[in-house]
Amino acid sequence: MIEMRKHIRQSLSIRLSLDILFLVILVFTLSLGFLYWQSRNIIRQEAIDEASHVLDNTALRVKGHMLELETATRNILWLINVDHRQEALLKYSHRIVANHPHVNGCSITMEPDYFPNEAYGFSAYSVRMENGEAGESAKDSVATVREGEYDYYNKVWYKTPRRMNSDCWVDPFDDFNAGTLSSPEMIASYCVPLHDERGRFIGVISTDLSLKKLTETITAEHPYKNSYFMMLGADGHYFVHPDTTKLLKQTIFSNTDPRDCTDIVALGYAMTNGRTGHMEVKMDGRSNIVLYRPLEGTQWSVALVCPSNELLRGYNSLNFILPPLLVIGLMLLVLGCRRIVNHFIQPLGMLAAELRQIGDGDYEKILPRSERTDLIGQLQNSFCQMRQSISQHIREAERTKQETEHRTRELEEATRLAREGSEQKTQFMQDMSHQIRTPLNIVHGFSQIMRDDCSTIPDDEKQQIAGMMFVQTIALDYMVSKLLTASLIESHQTIRTDDTIDCKELAKEAIDSANSLINTDLHTCLDCRVPEGFTVKSNSHHLLIALTELLFNALHFTRKGNVTMRVETGEDAVRFTVEDTGPGIPAEKAEFVFEKFTKLNMFTEGLGLGLFLCQRVVQLMGGNLTLDTQYSGGSRFVLEIPLEPQPAGGLPSEDDVWSAPSSPSPD
Repeated sequence: MIEMRKHIRQSLSIRLSLDILFLVILVFTLSLGFLYWQSRNIIRQEAIDEASHVLDNTALRVKGHMLELETATRNILWLINVDHRQEALLKYSHRIVANHPHVNGCSITMEPDYFPNEAYGFSAYSVRMENGEAGESAKDSVATVREGEYDYYNKVWYKTPRRMNSDCWVDPFDDFNAGTLSSPEMIASYCVPLHDERGRFIGVISTDLSLKKLTETITAEHPYKNSYFMMLGADGHYFVHPDTTKLLKQTIFSNTDPRDCTDIVALGYAMTNGRTGHMEVKMDGRSNIVLYRPLEGTQWSVALVCPSNELLRGYNSLNFILPPLLVIGLMLLVLGCRRIVNHFIQPLGMLAAELRQIGDGDYEKILPRSERTDLIGQLQNSFCQMRQSISQHIREAERTKQETEHRTRELEEATRLAREGSEQKTQFMQDMSHQIRTPLNIVHGFSQIMRDDCSTIPDDEKQQIAGMMFVQTIALDYMVSKLLTASLIESHQTIRTDDTIDCKELAKEAIDSANSLINTDLHTCLDCRVPEGFTVKSNSHHLLIALTELLFNALHFTRKGNVTMRVETGEDAVRFTVEDTGPGIPAEKAEFVFEKFTKLNMFTEGLGLGLFLCQRVVQLMGGNLTLDTQYSGGSRFVLEIPLEPQPAGGLPSEDDVWSAPSSPSPD
């Protein structure tokens, strides 16, 4: 055992060394490298997404101002189409500037020949005056003039929509003309061509947006310390830039060597072609990340220029986090090695503890299986399998023991029932033999007398002997009929119930039949609570027999008092109640008396079939026969027949079942 443990320790040391080396090289390197790479990508993408969100918000603000000018211009078109008079055009021009604070000026210029009386053409021009006196309202600070000698037909804001024959934004331009009422600021114009009813071009309406205000809108947000916005036109001219010397004078391609500044050239082409994205560009001697996107409805593009070291501050900070992570990782490796050793040795301790438990007789606790494939793992799994097999065999033995005990109890119960059945059968045969032997002995004795002394017996005695023989013969026939009926009636499902029965008359007939079957001084009372002539659909023959049997039993077991037959109706049935003042039947034997061959006193006459046959016949007719256990003055049987007739079928002939005797019977 000592040599085996020494060998296991040596093999274990080799395995531990290999595992630690593998963990150091693979897990630590791959995990830390993957986390570093993944974190840098995530941080970089989040920084770019944040800057893109700022750029999108800026573009939305710019587009909002531009959309205000476009909406104001389109809303006045229908008025111009309705009224082309010079006074109306001056009013419309003034209204656009006065009602929209972001509009710098508005010009409605008609074709030279539209007003023949005007030698130089006509143009209604309104401009917002910034140097109004204190207290003047925005409406009062708008000046409107009628321009005459001014070459506005060669201006870009007039020629461009006339050539394109559609509305458009014109690149910012300097339209200041000394001595005239013109804006000293550079402006961008939204121009819409005017047409008459025949679709002929008749002029241009131009709404101006101050480049200064546009620049203020774009630069309103300052996301990073050294970041800035710029906007380019279709040909790359700067419209917005921190260096105002470049505005409208230089393009992004100016003073740029394509061989040395490929990144700037690529940025310029991307922006002038209306693309959206970002790229890393070296501008002004430092690395920047430029995010750009076009302005919808124009050929302009706006960009956010962010220094890389500011935008990617979190991205670059990972380089300072990596060394501490490396140190922490090495410390964790040391702790991990210790845990690995404990992990390898722990199964040995568990196996030893399990062996002690098995030695103490505890087989229920299950050792967890190991995923290891070395010797210890195989030993642990083999031990687990052995422990499970032992536990399973013990459980199976216990289950077999329980099943054996259960089957033993069943066999004992079956043996008891068989013994009781055998005793009951023997008792029944003895009782049956006695019940049949008594009338047979009487018939046999009288027949011998009639044979040997027939000539000496008077005629009246002969008549009496013949009557007694007839009575005993009827009794034998009644007993045999009950036995045959008991064997036949259980195979039937219903009895035909198509007879119309007068309830009161049937009760009287049953009383008369029962009184004729037994010699007694008791009086049978009839309490009829149904109207005269009340009828019910049932089987008159079998119902009469059942009532007669109930009355006969009541008269047979009652020594003093009386027997009462009560007829009444319920909600859905006719109820025949037979009650007596006899000894009664205990409540615990209420169901017992309706079983076959059952008598409360085995020494009384009868086969124990009367109540069984009564209940069975009534059930086949759709009714019910019960013993009222609440009645304490004797016995009370309640027979119920439904008012609705039951379907015909079952017993087809009255001769197939038990019939009433014509003279007293033993039961």
